[in-house]
Amino acid sequence: MKKTLLVASVLASVATNGAMADMMYSTSFEDVNDLGEKYYDTGDAAVDHWLANNDGEAAVNGVGFNAWYGNTRDGVGLTDGDYVGVTDYASPGSMYDGVQAYQMSDTDGMMSLIFDDFGSGVNFSVAVWLKGTGYESDDMLDISYGADVIYHLGDGADNGDAMEAAAGTWMLIEGTNVSGQLTISFDSNSGSEALYIDAVNIWTGAVPAPGALALLGLAGIASRRRRR
Repeated sequence: MKKTLLVASVLASVATNGAMADMMYSTSFEDVNDLGEKYYDTGDAAVDHWLANNDGEAAVNGVGFNAWYGNTRDGVGLTDGDYVGVTDYASPGSMYDGVQAYQMSDTDGMMSLIFDDFGSGVNFSVAVWLKGTGYESDDMLDISYGADVIYHLGDGADNGDAMEAAAGTWMLIEGTNVSGQLTISFDSNSGSEALYIDAVNIWTGAVPAPGALALLGLAGIASRRRRR
């Protein structure tokens, strides 16, 4: 009953503030229970491939998202065991929303988190946090939605300076009127370099009031938990 009232009160608050929106997808990875230690890729590091969840290891795939590995460094990739997937180990000190997030670290190639396609003309937001102590020129962070590059760092001649400058703080990346799939890619070769992903929201319509998007996400989470 309390969760039902929470959803109703949140939606009423959003309506009062004039927000006309339809939350299509929302996750802070709180509903994933597989928080194992290192993840070991059983595929061929020399061949691009989808990653699979392994029993007893951190989940790399979940509802609405799947992980891909691309060989960009001719290295071992994730076959040697790395801290990737859903985690509650908060290297940032605290997560952006809740106590869990999605981590990529020491990928020795490019790891991509790809979300489901929710059609055209949608809006999105995602929070990311970079940990870095020596990014190099071939390290990279890329956030794209369909054919649109929304945010890009690295993979150039600045010796990783742009990634170093962005490290150490949560950044909220947003896009409007986009189509296709949200893809977040990270390329690094050190365990001291990591990316955390949290608070992914995809919706249609306008949310003009500050904080209304967060309220919609809260309503969606509460509703899903109530149905479970």
